[in-house]
Amino acid sequence: MIIFEKKIISYTSPETGLATTHYILIAKTTSKDILLSHPNLFLYSNTRSSLRTSARYSSVIAMFYRFLSSQEKFYNFCPSQYHALVDSKDIKQWQVSRQISRVATQNSKPSSETIFEDAKVLLTFFNWLNENGYLTNVDIRTKKVIASFNRSKMLSYIQAKARVSIDSKNIRVLDKEARQSERRTLITDSEIRTYLQCFTDPVYKALFKLALGTAMRPMDLCGFPFLGNGKNAHIMPYSEMDQDQRTFEYTVYGSKGNKTRTIIINGDDLKELDEQYIKPLYEARRRKYKKRFGHDCPPSILFLNSRGIPVTPSKIASRGNAAKMKAVSLDENFRESVTFYESRHWWPTMFLICFFKEDLLKENVEVLWAACGEILINQMGHEDIETTFAYYIDMARVVVLANKGRVTELVRYAQQGVHSLIEELNRGALAL
Repeated sequence: MIIFEKKIISYTSPETGLATTHYILIAKTTSKDILLSHPNLFLYSNTRSSLRTSARYSSVIAMFYRFLSSQEKFYNFCPSQYHALVDSKDIKQWQVSRQISRVATQNSKPSSETIFEDAKVLLTFFNWLNENGYLTNVDIRTKKVIASFNRSKMLSYIQAKARVSIDSKNIRVLDKEARQSERRTLITDSEIRTYLQCFTDPVYKALFKLALGTAMRPMDLCGFPFLGNGKNAHIMPYSEMDQDQRTFEYTVYGSKGNKTRTIIINGDDLKELDEQYIKPLYEARRRKYKKRFGHDCPPSILFLNSRGIPVTPSKIASRGNAAKMKAVSLDENFRESVTFYESRHWWPTMFLICFFKEDLLKENVEVLWAACGEILINQMGHEDIETTFAYYIDMARVVVLANKGRVTELVRYAQQGVHSLIEELNRGALAL
């Protein structure tokens, strides 16, 4: 049996001279370990700017290679040769096998959409191989690569292979169940309260609140400094900043796609960060950092866990999921679809409410998107701003309708910062 293992590596790229981190794939056979050069070159080329993307792409390729190793066609070949042997039919068969397994177990996951998106990752991989002179048998242009799970003939085939009766759950029903568990509205006031209570380490509570108020991604939050420099030289504990300013600019470097953008942070949110994390916790954690690593914690690092170790995006994902599971056990109304990343949807929704107020409910609001488009682009870091705008307009409308007659209050508290808004939610004055 062949095991395909993911591993993170960090090194100085000979091509760019910069520090580089990404996942690689290793095939573990009974006699030796094999570095999968072609997938690893692809992961270096396409995912080194985002560890999250690298994790996803490497997982999909590993899953596909695991499937190939179980197929008779590949029995007598080394995994390092798989890329040259794969054809479009193999990719389609992999998709179908995942669907058969899902129907056989009557599971809503992976959904047809997930299977389709994973297949697109494989097409990206093989397209890169073709463009860089590595021979493959995959024709990216053909429609035969993607399996169509809407055809009745395909549904019947999958049901037969899954050995389920014709009146059992089919693919469409399973997909409907998957969609029902997805988030369709903004995280609610009750969910915010419960979620914040379920973090065992206060640093993640502080991170979630800052994320709510800024829409920063986890990777951006982890780079937020104790003391900034350059364009961010004004960033420091709020008690030492200009108290007359209501908002502050902050430049995010090396975000997704290695992009730089300038966002706005409300002074109220920086004050909350200072009072709830920096003043009571940071100094003790900085001492633990020095004891552990043998040198002072650099001012570029603010968020440390209870052991004095810098918080990373993977730690946020792990602790966020643990808090979610605890919240689900405590509150039967807490949705399993809620994650730490829900915080990223909060800011644009509140911004659009402040920007449009009651006009959100008018049908022609979409024509005004350009007026606030640039602000959304900077804060969110999105390129497809029209899609982003349409998505959050719908979200904001739901919130405004829930607070009809109290929109002025909602706008006022949203302008004061997320902490003030959460306080109002806790008092039950507003509903999200």
